Amino acid sequence: MDQLFREHNQGLLRFLRIKLRDEGDAREVAQEAYVRLLQLDNTAAVSFLRAYLFRIAANLAFDRLSARRRIRVESGTDHAEFEQFTDPFDVERAVLAEEELELFLACMEELPPKCREVFAMHRLRKLSSAQIAAQLQISDRMVRKHIARALIYCRYRLDGLSPQEAMSRIGQDKEKTDE
Repeated sequence: MDQLFREHNQGLLRFLRIKLRDEGDAREVAQEAYVRLLQLDNTAAVSFLRAYLFRIAANLAFDRLSARRRIRVESGTDHAEFEQFTDPFDVERAVLAEEELELFLACMEELPPKCREVFAMHRLRKLSSAQIAAQLQISDRMVRKHIARALIYCRYRLDGLSPQEAMSRIGQDKEKTDE
């Protein structure tokens, strides 16, 4: 739980500040989300704690926004600012996508140089493995291996593993061989 807090609290607060437009409410909702997460009987049973935490926070934020609106409607001071919340999860999706993109770009920088180069040529420049092999003068099989390792590494990192854990899982701890 400590690691979840250290790694994702700033993102959670940013998400809630955008959603709620109030720093105090964002902090309160974040705290309540952590409390609800801690109340789970077995946090190990929830394999995606980060996603679950953000889902709890989004639900709490939506409840808070609904309560605000209800108060304004009852008091006759309802404003159109809430009309933008037709889909309460649009902001959540945008924030999560931005965070995942930032993490993905960081992952790219963490890859060994040859692996990063091959992956970038394949995904960004849309070159085939045969074209990459010819340009880099390595085998087509090695190109495919680099691409697979990069994809697996990025998936592990997006799933929350540290760079060292992700690298060890794909068996590249000491790999610096570029063929």
